[in-house]
Amino acid sequence: MKNIKKVLNDWLTGIDGKTMDPARGLWFAGIIAFLCFTGHEVYKSDKFDMVNFAMAYSALLAAGAASVKIKESTEPAAPTPRPAPKSAVTVVVNNDDDDEVSLKPPKG
Repeated sequence: MKNIKKVLNDWLTGIDGKTMDPARGLWFAGIIAFLCFTGHEVYKSDKFDMVNFAMAYSALLAAGAASVKIKESTEPAAPTPRPAPKSAVTVVVNNDDDDEVSLKPPKG
């Protein structure tokens, strides 16, 4: 359940992971609605036209991607990654035939 929440949060928020993005939300809602209406139509009529489905679904995906790209300029800045901590040990690999690996403590 925690993974599902993380995936939905990643899908529906901006680059900072906190701000809800209406373009992504509407895109997601449109995809769910499209799939539900398609499923209902198949259940009701037992007919499914794969070509029409593929064309409509690809148009929906392309329109959603375009709306997210257009809205990209209004997104908040991405969080700055923290620098990696200095390693306590330096790993040195010699490129000889024996593939020797040695560990050296940091200098200074």
